[in-house]
Amino acid sequence: MSYVIYPLHFETAVHFGQPGRGGRLDEACMEYPADVLFGALCAELAAAGEEESLVRLAEEVERGDLRLSDLLPWQSRKSDGAMALFLPRPVLRVERKEREWREDYQTTCANATLRKKQKKLKYIRASRMQDYIRAMERGIPFEENDFDAAFGIEFLCQRVNTRGEEPLPYYVAQFTFAARAGLFLIARVRDAEMGAWLHRLLTWLGMAGIGGKRTSGYGKFRVGEIIHTDADDGGDIAALRDMLAADRAPWQLALAPVLPTADDLAAVKAGAYRLRRAGGFISYPTHAAEKKNSVYLLDAGSCFPVRIGGTCSTLGTHDGHPVWRYGYGLYAGVTA
Repeated sequence: MSYVIYPLHFETAVHFGQPGRGGRLDEACMEYPADVLFGALCAELAAAGEEESLVRLAEEVERGDLRLSDLLPWQSRKSDGAMALFLPRPVLRVERKEREWREDYQTTCANATLRKKQKKLKYIRASRMQDYIRAMERGIPFEENDFDAAFGIEFLCQRVNTRGEEPLPYYVAQFTFAARAGLFLIARVRDAEMGAWLHRLLTWLGMAGIGGKRTSGYGKFRVGEIIHTDADDGGDIAALRDMLAADRAPWQLALAPVLPTADDLAAVKAGAYRLRRAGGFISYPTHAAEKKNSVYLLDAGSCFPVRIGGTCSTLGTHDGHPVWRYGYGLYAGVTA
């Protein structure tokens, strides 16, 4: 088993719904969880009649030979093109290991601003994860100086509905990635052949697009060259490689939503987690809305003392096929 990275370069804006909040037209974000990606692959393969690839995808996942992360952000530096890889901010309470020391008024004001900014952080660079945890231990604000983490911009685009007798305006939210930013996927694959097969699947999916409003051209991307985590760049790739291999670290940071089994509940209770509800409707391809069963996932960023295996749940059936919700974990070990 090995880990590989697939950088995605988005050629159009995206309309990703807020995870756990449904698919509102006037809301968009850059988050795309692993369970949604797996569902998109299955739905597109089924719609295209690619039964052989669909069966293989399901079997590889069920055997544990393939694991996926969320689509996580990357950003390249303008000066030298260095790529920074970002991971979810850990949902982890860290006790201070150093005694509090008094700050002067000017330092207190500056740190208060930084702490407010820190609370809004969703992602931390892989190579700065331990620096972030050490800052929490010392009770000082964490600051990233090399990259601004400005991955793109969200804005509302006005459209006009001309289907009725009177044209009516409506708004669609979209997220446009910056020129030197995008998303990347971490996959644990059995061998190089599977890594190349997944690359072909993602390339094919990128031409169709992901997310909502694909009929408007949203969500199309191209897949860059596969990045192997054994490439020792001394930066984020090396840090990510070490964390992916640290299966005995005291805390395991989930890089994908986890749907625990009954045997996993003891480890879940000993961890720190954030829940996300996943449900919705089955409407493709006939647009005859059919309610799916809802489940609660332990969202990416949750931390557990061990690597929880998770499972894949069946939310319903459509045209005789099961509708799956991917809930297998992928983890990075961190020390607190």
